Amino acid sequence: MTTPRGSARFGVEEHGKRAARSTDVYLPAEGKEEAVVCTGCKATFWGKRWFNEGDEGAKFPAGHLPHKGVCPACQRMKDNNPAGVVTLSGDYLLKHEEVILNAVKNVEAKARAKNPLARIMEIGQEANVITIRTTDEKLAEKLGKEIYKSHSGKLGLQWSQDEGFVRVNWTR
Repeated sequence: MTTPRGSARFGVEEHGKRAARSTDVYLPAEGKEEAVVCTGCKATFWGKRWFNEGDEGAKFPAGHLPHKGVCPACQRMKDNNPAGVVTLSGDYLLKHEEVILNAVKNVEAKARAKNPLARIMEIGQEANVITIRTTDEKLAEKLGKEIYKSHSGKLGLQWSQDEGFVRVNWTR
């Protein structure tokens, strides 16, 4: 018996303990105890959460010296392993390319303000197809939904059941 995606956020293991739903290999299963500063993007990890450089929560208490490390988003970029791929296509895209790409950048900026691990890895273009690779599957979903909301067309989302990966296709 399989459960539909998203219906169970937690599962009960053998001994009644709760297990987190996330299977993302880039996020540590137990979390990190120490403070970490990413050597790539300068994001900081403190109190079980990642913060953008300069955020109020990113300040460490006196006596806590952060370790240097790599955040999950920078590690994904280094490994060239996206969590989401957004494909935009169609003749309409060529006529409105600048407006659509500005919307994509605005959505990323809003998402990154809330979650420093949500980033666009790369934007590529071939003929009338734009491909956007992201470090966060929810960011890919947001990008597709925002373009669909603003420009209509056809939107398709394909979630991977096991890997925390989404493929978003928009066309018009």
